[in-house]
Amino acid sequence: MKSLISSFFIFIGVVFTTFAQDRLFTYTYQSTVLNKGQKELEVWNTFRTGKEKYFARLDHRTEYEVGLGKNLQTAFYLNLTTKSAASDDSIDTGIVNENEIGFSNEWKYKLLDPVADPIGLALYGEYTISGKEYELEGKLIADKRIHNLLFALNAVYELELEPEIETNETEWEKEHKIDFYMGIAYNFSPTFALTLESAWKNVLEKREIEHSAFYCGPGLSYVSEKFWINFTLFPQIASVKGASTGKSLNLNEFEKLQCRLLFSYVF
Repeated sequence: MKSLISSFFIFIGVVFTTFAQDRLFTYTYQSTVLNKGQKELEVWNTFRTGKEKYFARLDHRTEYEVGLGKNLQTAFYLNLTTKSAASDDSIDTGIVNENEIGFSNEWKYKLLDPVADPIGLALYGEYTISGKEYELEGKLIADKRIHNLLFALNAVYELELEPEIETNETEWEKEHKIDFYMGIAYNFSPTFALTLESAWKNVLEKREIEHSAFYCGPGLSYVSEKFWINFTLFPQIASVKGASTGKSLNLNEFEKLQCRLLFSYVF
């Protein structure tokens, strides 16, 4: 009997460790934050491919995350991007390669807890600086855990600023993005979860939606006491606006397929 009770409490401890993980998804954020003094190293890899012409892009991010206490955490990123695409020049029909390095800093504040409160709620802000462009991003994060199920919703606004030189003067080209993400996860064991994520992605020009597409795909999450790994396959399902000529997908602005792998160590 004592052995059975001990095993039960060990199981409960493992479950709560799993549920305390702040990432079961790769695209959709959750409201949980690290405890004060807790640190986490995350490595991101996102592969994107499929446009009107040849296109392949790999985004790599190394993130150092720190819990500051009082429901607040911050993180610092080193971003590396490599991209290969068919040239837009009608004369040069070869492949153009680009590489970019950047820095990001995020802040996340938890307002409500997804277990103790009716819903989890958090605010998220991030800025990015690189040699090519500057970005500001804000998120409203909501989630709720019901037994083995976790539901999460994100509303995201992003402003991209890219410098352009015209008549020897620098002008800033602005691009506005409004995205909505939804994730559903089911923990079928203390360490494994199946996930399904979707996204409605929009690019605005002059306050009107110029490009819009819907993504949806499955994923898998594994977590241990100090380590977790998440993977999502994320294909474009349909174009809402801006579809390529004769196709049902928007391959002008968005990729046909994305996949993302995240792994992390908590210390």
